[in-house]
Amino acid sequence: MADAIRELLVVLHVSTGFVGLAAFWIPAVARKGGRLHVAAGRVFSVCAYVVALSALGSASWALLHPTSWWGRGPVSLVDIPAGEIMLIAILGFLALIVLNSVETGLRAMTTRRRPEEFAGWRLQLVGLAQAAASVALFVFGLFHVVRGSGLFWIPVALGAAGIAGYVQDRRFLADPRPTPMAWWYKHMEGMIGSGIGFHTAFLVFGWQRLFGEGLIEGTWWFLPWILPSAVGIVVLRVWTRFYMRKFGELPEQVAHAGRVTYS
Repeated sequence: MADAIRELLVVLHVSTGFVGLAAFWIPAVARKGGRLHVAAGRVFSVCAYVVALSALGSASWALLHPTSWWGRGPVSLVDIPAGEIMLIAILGFLALIVLNSVETGLRAMTTRRRPEEFAGWRLQLVGLAQAAASVALFVFGLFHVVRGSGLFWIPVALGAAGIAGYVQDRRFLADPRPTPMAWWYKHMEGMIGSGIGFHTAFLVFGWQRLFGEGLIEGTWWFLPWILPSAVGIVVLRVWTRFYMRKFGELPEQVAHAGRVTYS
């Protein structure tokens, strides 16, 4: 029974992951607010929830009850190599990042005319879960780095990024409408953040599952871990600045106008 459930989770995760990867790019290039943008965005959002929840369920199962997950004799976490625990923990962490990001992106859009309702209970719960996972991942990685394993700088970096992201999110929760179009930038940030999680998981986990080896070996082994974030953050900043200029909300534009008119 456990084997069947585990296999179902894997199949569900992988299949919806591929659909989500394809669906992500359609809203990115389609006319914003158009039918294609909205329809593809809904498909991506559904896939994001399914992928995140299936990954989170799998990671939680593997860490909380490894015997049934691995399906062989009594197994405890001390029996599992630290490297495997790291990968499972990162899978769960990326699931929370995707879940928090897509929830943020959708809430920003659906509450754009009611910013006081942005901080819903579900968004706050996922944010707290991400913060807790970030701290745990950071401590776990730092413990093994101190013991001399350079590989564990990855969870240290991911944990630190997760903590910084939570702090930034809390600031927005405290003031969800600093400018009239702040919801637009937050929507983009959330959906691109989900896409970063999708692409990181694919390059690190999916590629190896499909082709039997890591995407990059040797000196540049860490590249698949950071490339989606590096590209995504640059694109988000350029795109946000483009729309801020379009909407007249760049700091220099606001200073020149002397005031911001809310609509």
